[in-house]
Amino acid sequence: MTQINIGFIPLTDSAPLVVAQEQGFFEKEGLDVRLQREVSWSNIRDKLTFGEIEAAQMLAPMLMASTLGVGGLKKPLVTAYSFGLNGNAISVSNALYREMLPYEDKVLAKPELSAQVLKKVIDARQGAGKERLRFAVVFPFSMHHYLLRHWLSSAGISPEQDVQIVVVPPPSVVKAMEEDLIDGYCVGEPWGTHAAMRKAGVTLITGYEIWNNAPEKVLGVTKTWAEANSETHRKLIWALYQASEWIDQPDNKETLVHWLAQPQYVGAPESSLWNCINQEIYHPDDQLRRQVPNFTTPFKYLANFPWQSHADWILQQMQACGQLAEPLDVAAVSESIYWTDLYRDVVGGHGVTLPSANRKPEGEHCAPWLLEGIQMGEDCFI
Repeated sequence: MTQINIGFIPLTDSAPLVVAQEQGFFEKEGLDVRLQREVSWSNIRDKLTFGEIEAAQMLAPMLMASTLGVGGLKKPLVTAYSFGLNGNAISVSNALYREMLPYEDKVLAKPELSAQVLKKVIDARQGAGKERLRFAVVFPFSMHHYLLRHWLSSAGISPEQDVQIVVVPPPSVVKAMEEDLIDGYCVGEPWGTHAAMRKAGVTLITGYEIWNNAPEKVLGVTKTWAEANSETHRKLIWALYQASEWIDQPDNKETLVHWLAQPQYVGAPESSLWNCINQEIYHPDDQLRRQVPNFTTPFKYLANFPWQSHADWILQQMQACGQLAEPLDVAAVSESIYWTDLYRDVVGGHGVTLPSANRKPEGEHCAPWLLEGIQMGEDCFI
């Protein structure tokens, strides 16, 4: 058995790691995996950088930042496996929600209008000389940060001038909102639902409704480790692929929620996990429970394929918000980090049909479509 230490954050989309461990997919591949629950994304990055763990569930943009030496030490990271698509949501405090109601009393049922309603609140607050609203993201280099910025910008809200964006670790965002340290946040599940269940806030819009089937976490390893441990890396990818396929089976939902709720994994109440698994948005008023069919997408639509077009978009957002000072060859950087050929070799080698392309058009399909005969999901932006 090959021993390997893998870091993860207590989030619903850590599920492939939990399932691969509990269902025995790691063991079947000859891997003795030790899962390490971490408190913050910076912990994950630092432990991977210094070799305290060999692999990790990571925010996809962290790989770009680390590889380019932005926001920390320069350490080339790579991925050949995506944990899935979507799973984030933007929530606001009850106080901010009450400020929004006079402008649209059905805002919870109209997520597409939520940023425009927030713009009216911000304009009113600026006119009254009130301080800027504070929104939290889980890390500066995260899909949460870029989705929040895209949502704000869609209504003409300046992420730099009209609001303040701060960093709070995922398990701490609900507490931060309860203590009025922040007015809202963009985070992965179950922490959006958990705030609503604790009556600390409400969910305005999901990540899926900002960018249909957006990328999320990936399996991150150092380039050095990947090159020195090719066979172990391949076994890891195949074990996780089997776990993702298992998660996609409706009959496995109850077992999945039970495992995730365990304190060594997500450690959230099962009631807070069920909404995400059932693709529901929970609101304090039960009459307003809303269905978002692709709120989380763990497997279908090639959700585990590491698309280089996802990496391209992330790098472009890093450039747009000033995180990258120097010009760079976006395509070349994406190809150096996202090892699509390895995924294709491992998963395709087990008879799974995969496309020949490493990139796909993003933002052009508002309905499911076919790529080389394979069913893909919609990919429109708000």
